[in-house]
Amino acid sequence: MKLRLPILLLPAALLLGACSSMSEVAPAGQDRYRVSYNAGMHAQTWVEIKEATRAQAKAYCEQRGERMVRPEVTSNHATGLMPKEAVVTFSCEARPKPVQRGG
Repeated sequence: MKLRLPILLLPAALLLGACSSMSEVAPAGQDRYRVSYNAGMHAQTWVEIKEATRAQAKAYCEQRGERMVRPEVTSNHATGLMPKEAVVTFSCEARPKPVQRGG
């Protein structure tokens, strides 16, 4: 009976390991923020993983009424079955004022 419980929990543990996860945006220095995305065991390209992370950073700045600037994208360069992870460190700054044309 004691052996059954670990065997029953194995499928749940495997499913959780396959899940992707996006971190919360966190401070990363003066006027800098960081967000990461771990694709878990999902079959995603590096382009998709980095774009998902950049999109989260952009959305964070847009929520503040600003725009994302100076993104630095890094990754763990995992290959094969290893989980892929991308990290974006970025800043937010005020959007430029629209140019008024006289006329």
